[in-house]
Amino acid sequence: MSIVEITHHDEVIYRILDKPPPEPPKTPRYESKLERQLKETKITPLKRTFGYSETPLKPPDHFLKKGEGMTQKTKKSDHKCVKGNLPPVPKRPPLEKPTEKSKINFKVVNIKKVLRAKAKAVEPRLVDTRNGHIKKIKSSGEVPEYCLRPDFGQMPGYLVKRNRRIQKELDKVKYAEEHKKSLCKLIKEEERQKLLDDLKHNWQIMQKAFLQLPMLTDTIPKVLKKTKMEQELRQLEKDIALVESNPYIYIYE
Repeated sequence: MSIVEITHHDEVIYRILDKPPPEPPKTPRYESKLERQLKETKITPLKRTFGYSETPLKPPDHFLKKGEGMTQKTKKSDHKCVKGNLPPVPKRPPLEKPTEKSKINFKVVNIKKVLRAKAKAVEPRLVDTRNGHIKKIKSSGEVPEYCLRPDFGQMPGYLVKRNRRIQKELDKVKYAEEHKKSLCKLIKEEERQKLLDDLKHNWQIMQKAFLQLPMLTDTIPKVLKKTKMEQELRQLEKDIALVESNPYIYIYE
């Protein structure tokens, strides 16, 4: 066993946790391939400005002369000159005859209308103040106006038309119900007998097929087939009994 003698040290156990954690290594900076190629080839980039701060003007002797400005291009037309005999010039249409003026003297007609016209009825008014305040009697409520009208207390015309339209629709529905055809139809005796014979024939065929089934039903398909045929036989027996017990059969459409 060896002995180590420590003569001097400045380490304190309480200061170990106060030290900051070491910084992680920095990732290398991104450098584009294009920038590396430019540095290798030493191509100077283009330098441009926004133009003159003040546009220099031309001297007075360099003025714009004829034919030096911007001209508009002439558009080529699709017109083609026709050579040879041209069609004749169309003739001028004949002049229309002037319309005859009416011989009616409208002044005389208007004078006669005015003479025959009846004078406008004076509206009854009432002056109730010394200053000449005029009040119309008709709309004042002092004279019975609406109760003397010929249609007072009668049903309006639009309600009469509406009631007539509703009554027509009700009459149509009533007529359709009275003359409606019956939905049930009686089967004739011949059809009933034929239906009964067909049911019995089907029952015989089904009974024959049922008797031909194997006695041993050891699989699921055999069991299902047997139960299905038994159900069909029972249904046929019910139908035969129903048709035999009811001589009158109706069919609803």
